[in-house]
Amino acid sequence: MKRTLGATILLLAALSCIHVVVNVYFPASEAKGALASLEDELLAGSPSKTPSTQEKPAQPATPQEPATPPKGPRESAWLDLFHPQVAYAAGSVTEEEIYNRIKSMPQVVEAYQRIGARMARVDALRQSGVVGEGNDGLLKPRQAIADRRDQRTIEEENTDRLVVIRGLAKAALLAQGEAVTAAAISRVEPDAAATFASLRREKAQAGWWIQMPDGSWRKK
Repeated sequence: MKRTLGATILLLAALSCIHVVVNVYFPASEAKGALASLEDELLAGSPSKTPSTQEKPAQPATPQEPATPPKGPRESAWLDLFHPQVAYAAGSVTEEEIYNRIKSMPQVVEAYQRIGARMARVDALRQSGVVGEGNDGLLKPRQAIADRRDQRTIEEENTDRLVVIRGLAKAALLAQGEAVTAAAISRVEPDAAATFASLRREKAQAGWWIQMPDGSWRKK
């Protein structure tokens, strides 16, 4: 009786340890290219060239990692109880897929329209050194902001940038066939913000302050 009870407790403890780990993948390079194309269209006013994987050299196929490693004939199935089951995200996505996903989001398009409308004011603040491009994708004051209008401009700009960053995170998930849950968003949104910030550093003009990934600041 005691042995049966002990085995039952051990089994329940093992079952409580089982969990599924979803390996959410953020395609930073493809997301950055898609976002750059979208900005060329929405901000620069020039016709955007929809990204296409056909313009890139073909990459050699890589074998897909199995969801669970193969077992030897003598390996006990009981070992599975003590290891998390891993569900791998879908294969790599393309710039075109992310581009189409994020462009179909009205809130992102509207945010970019507002960003374009205030670009001259934001450029003046960046050129004067009052603000810099943060490594989280947001404008960061470099000194005290005395003018309330400037403060409001910074706040409105950052609000719209957060909309774009969140949209980029969702687009990356959708392009992989992943469910857009709060947990999934929280895992990829930091990468989306870093990708957006990287694009801001690349597009920054000479003399603007930019924050590097390690937190240091420098003038471009």
